[in-house]
Amino acid sequence: MNPERKYWFKAKESGLGWSWPLTWQGWLVYTGMFTAIAYFFFTGDYVGQKILGAWIPVLICIPICWAFGEPHSRSKRSKR
Repeated sequence: MNPERKYWFKAKESGLGWSWPLTWQGWLVYTGMFTAIAYFFFTGDYVGQKILGAWIPVLICIPICWAFGEPHSRSKRSKR
């Protein structure tokens, strides 16, 4: 028995990255990331703190999306 894997994030149609979440786990990751960005943006005293507060949650989110997101495939590209 090999259950079908359910991805948390849908792969973008063109380019690299992932689009909207497909499951509640994906929404939880996105919500946490945007909440952390907003928190550090509004509580940071200096510009450097605000920049790090924006980049650190994104850098944490990338491996999560890579592990639980739909794989990118060249076969999805439209043939011209």
